Amino acid sequence: MPTETPKKPAKLYPESTISVEVPNRSVPKSRFLVSGRADWAIGYGSKDEDGALLVAVEAKQRSVFGAGESQLITYLAILRENRRRAGKTNIITQGFYSDGTRFGFVCIKDSGAIMQSPTWDTKAGGGLRMVFSFIVAMLETALKSTPTATPTKPGVLQDKEIHNFDDEVWSKVYALMDESLVVGDDSDDDMNDVVDLS
Repeated sequence: MPTETPKKPAKLYPESTISVEVPNRSVPKSRFLVSGRADWAIGYGSKDEDGALLVAVEAKQRSVFGAGESQLITYLAILRENRRRAGKTNIITQGFYSDGTRFGFVCIKDSGAIMQSPTWDTKAGGGLRMVFSFIVAMLETALKSTPTATPTKPGVLQDKEIHNFDDEVWSKVYALMDESLVVGDDSDDDMNDVVDLS
């Protein structure tokens, strides 16, 4: 009789403390501890399980909204590194920061490149729909990364899905939007800012 994989449904964790140790290149044999506390995180299993967190959310007051971007990128880098060290097939991490009206979405790709959306204002025309679409697409793709929800067995097809996974959130968002929305191509700097972390 085959052994059944234990179920690990996606969970929402409030006030999630996350950290990773990284080498200090200026002092041999020493390390830095990079840590923080995401206001919300989405993952599976226990939040303390290595590499189990997939999404981070940072809430900011309106007056310090801009600080959310660097905090979120740091949290996503920590989650990505923890997933890489845990040997996860998909090490892509994603999240958003918000003051309740404005939202910025970020994804760190498998390659280490950072994808960022423009800031969307829910009070501006189409902004609420765009925010909703990003959150839905982000949750759907995060659910695909849980151990018991991934339908594809290891192999060429799984490798292809992982390779294209980081673009799926971004393309799915625009597919959920009104068809009249015109989206620029990859060279459109307003749609994605890319920074290489590798």
